[in-house]
Amino acid sequence: MKSTDYPSQHDLVDDATLNLLATFAQTLVITLTLLVFIFQFRSQERAIKDSSYQNVIGRYNEYIMSAGTADDLLLASLFADNKPPADELARIRRLMIAYGIIEEAYGLYKKGWIDKEDWDQWATWLKAISRYPQFATLHTGTTGMFDPDFQAYVSQMIGSSSPDPTK
Repeated sequence: MKSTDYPSQHDLVDDATLNLLATFAQTLVITLTLLVFIFQFRSQERAIKDSSYQNVIGRYNEYIMSAGTADDLLLASLFADNKPPADELARIRRLMIAYGIIEEAYGLYKKGWIDKEDWDQWATWLKAISRYPQFATLHTGTTGMFDPDFQAYVSQMIGSSSPDPTK
């Protein structure tokens, strides 16, 4: 047997080193790729949260700027025995829209997508509109139409003088 038939010890070290370096480089590339994906997913998640909150803010702005009409007969059915006059129904309709917008903000708060300070501002608005004489009737009449946790929060707020806004 010639000495050229077998790889020299020097050749084995070079091949092993090359294989080790290639494996290390592949591992490094995969790790960096995963890190990039993680940062992209976090960025997308934050963008979705921001977009959701901006959507609620947009609905709030539209609510403040609008004064449209809808089917008052459907709304009047919530007050079956004590039907308010047409001009009162328009106010109740707007109250119901506000209730729905605040419910959306509550859902974002519950998910952790908005912070406590932002929710406290929405809760203050909710407390202000809850002073409207027809609010309790509207709240009771819409049971099951909104998020159960939100409706429980509103029930607690109506029933007590100082609700816990972190619920």
